[in-house]
Amino acid sequence: MSVFQYKSHPDDYVGFWGPVTATIDWCEENYSISPFFAEFVNSTTNLSFFILAAYHLYSAIKNKHGTLYIFISIGMAFVGLGSWLFHMTLKYEMQLMDELPMIYVTAIPFGYLFSWNKPPLEKALWQYGTFFGTLIMTVVYVFVYKNPVLHQICYASLNFSIIFKTLSNINKYVEDDKMKTFLRKMLVLAFSLFAIGFFIWNLDNIYCPNLISWRRDYLGIPFGFIIEGHGWWHIFTSFGIYYFVIYNEILSTYMEGKQDLYELVWHGPVIEVVLKENLKKLD
Repeated sequence: MSVFQYKSHPDDYVGFWGPVTATIDWCEENYSISPFFAEFVNSTTNLSFFILAAYHLYSAIKNKHGTLYIFISIGMAFVGLGSWLFHMTLKYEMQLMDELPMIYVTAIPFGYLFSWNKPPLEKALWQYGTFFGTLIMTVVYVFVYKNPVLHQICYASLNFSIIFKTLSNINKYVEDDKMKTFLRKMLVLAFSLFAIGFFIWNLDNIYCPNLISWRRDYLGIPFGFIIEGHGWWHIFTSFGIYYFVIYNEILSTYMEGKQDLYELVWHGPVIEVVLKENLKKLD
């Protein structure tokens, strides 16, 4: 069935990027595809982050969604870049480039949402508190406690805080019942994509020896790529983040009282929040 076979290396083999220094290694066999990629599939599946981030950046600028969503788009691209470099090299420095941008890009909407419409002092406290809290977390994680569990707890805490705050804002700012239902469905969609990706990734962790055997003995290259679970995590997560950003973007138009200026447009599986004046230009 296979077109090409996976490469085999002795236990002491060292690839182009040198010995592995990351605190995490994944089920994809190291340097089994190319001497320049420690994990070829886990690297290249981050293309989904680049494509979706570039598309959203273009949309955010074209449809005047403001600097918040421009920075979020750039941050999403950096998440993909950091993950690509981490899986390509398996170096600890690149691991930090994978993990820390996830915190930073999530802290941006966190600070925005919790400081929204607050008195000046309270607004400043939320914004500076978010900045210094993120800085402290970075210092602790890099220099004091390098356990990835710390990163996972901080990332999850930021995301769940945003979810609870946005659900409160839907009830506060969105009067249209159909739009309330739509936004909640968007949130469920985004969360479901995360959950599916996480489930597949954990299958990767649990059944790793079996998956390696199936890839080597039966599937080969490129069909073995299909059962690289962590790669699917990247793809599902990138779409989950994209829909989560769109969910927040739609809500922002209601919070700013500009919802009547925008319309939702689907392009296949991708949704865009488009200025109505831009739609008129296309007619």
